[in-house]
Amino acid sequence: MRSALFENKLSNLRCGARRLNLCTIGPNQKWSFWSHVKRPTGKNGFVVGRNLVNGQLTRQIGGGLCQLSSLLYHLSLSAGLSVIERHAHSVDIYEEQDRFTPLGADATVVWGFKDLRLSNPHRVEVVFECFVHESMLTGRVYARQTLPKYTVDFVRQQIDVQHVVVNTWVNQQPLCQTLYEQKQGLALR
Repeated sequence: MRSALFENKLSNLRCGARRLNLCTIGPNQKWSFWSHVKRPTGKNGFVVGRNLVNGQLTRQIGGGLCQLSSLLYHLSLSAGLSVIERHAHSVDIYEEQDRFTPLGADATVVWGFKDLRLSNPHRVEVVFECFVHESMLTGRVYARQTLPKYTVDFVRQQIDVQHVVVNTWVNQQPLCQTLYEQKQGLALR
């Protein structure tokens, strides 16, 4: 049986995905997650969900939207979009079988503080497609012309029992390095 917070997360993902579905980024255009999703308030259709704040799981309006921003970040890397702003989570709470994107492909967003911002270096417009079917969040990025192929790799290095570093590579070139504290099984406060 799914919890109320799980159902609320799905509601938040549906609300965010509706605002992002078929969103376009023109050539050389900059794009912002929050400029399209808008502030996560009840008035804007969002509900209380689970959020990771300062290494703790809490209840907040808009909880779960990081799954959507993370999906878009991962899609953006695969499509060769330029990442202007991206913030990783500092804590890894997922067991391997529960991940929605590979470790290192996360992009946390916090209204007014942390955004996912991208730009399109291609000569053609790119389009994001996002939707939730049943309990599955799905996203695609496409263009009217075939985009160059980009290979994205997330290479983990265990630092110690509680920390892992993930090196992100695009087309065998280093993009970034992210340190995570591992707290699988973290309980909601």
